[in-house]
Amino acid sequence: MTKKTITDILGDYGIKNVGFCAFSDVKEHLLDCRAKNRIPQKAKTIIMCAFPYKVKNEPPKFLSRYAAVTDYHTVVGDILKQVCQKLKKIYTQNEFEHFCDNSPIPEVHTAAVAGIGVKGDNGLLITKDYGSFVFLGEIVTDLEINCKNGYNECNHCGKCKAACPIGLDKASCLSNTSQKKQVTEEELKKLKDNRILWGCDICQNACPMNKQTNLTYINKFIDSYRNEYILGEDTTNRPYTWRGERLIIRNYENINK
Repeated sequence: MTKKTITDILGDYGIKNVGFCAFSDVKEHLLDCRAKNRIPQKAKTIIMCAFPYKVKNEPPKFLSRYAAVTDYHTVVGDILKQVCQKLKKIYTQNEFEHFCDNSPIPEVHTAAVAGIGVKGDNGLLITKDYGSFVFLGEIVTDLEINCKNGYNECNHCGKCKAACPIGLDKASCLSNTSQKKQVTEEELKKLKDNRILWGCDICQNACPMNKQTNLTYINKFIDSYRNEYILGEDTTNRPYTWRGERLIIRNYENINK
């Protein structure tokens, strides 16, 4: 009943896409970051969660879909924090630590192992109902839960790579380029040519598994949705200001010059 109890609690907090992964399946692949120290010493299980963020079928103007909603770190972090507090009241002898993005857990791989979705050639997790338009977050616990390794990959159709202007070269990823503080004239030209203001969904839009995906049910994403960036707007809690507002202004001027 442990798995059902946890799934029900997550459901009470609006988390519908849940999977379980044995910590031993990924412990050799942990990422080296400061948050690694928060992993419970006797970690047994990782509870993976997906949070869909696509608000409308029509894409926002020059923005990646993830940048059209409020900063997910706060939304996902707050939800998982509340879940952990609830779990600690039920399983008083166990530890529960939540992570989101800045995580020692290789999230896409772990989510695929947990059976939430498959790993795409573009490195993103692709879920059945929401495609790859999902944020990931997880809870690591020393509570032992029965897990079945369900890792799988996409069918490698090659459409994401063919559509990508730089052929899925991670070092030159246009999404990453749009978030760099120092860019070359050539990089700025690529951003302008591809009409990229912040983030890039080209590979996701080309993926057959992203066709006719469901929209998000998370109100904080729905209520915060903006179809486009407007120069001078209030950028509080927007994903495109985590590195400072100067970058989004630079990119805006680059596209519009």
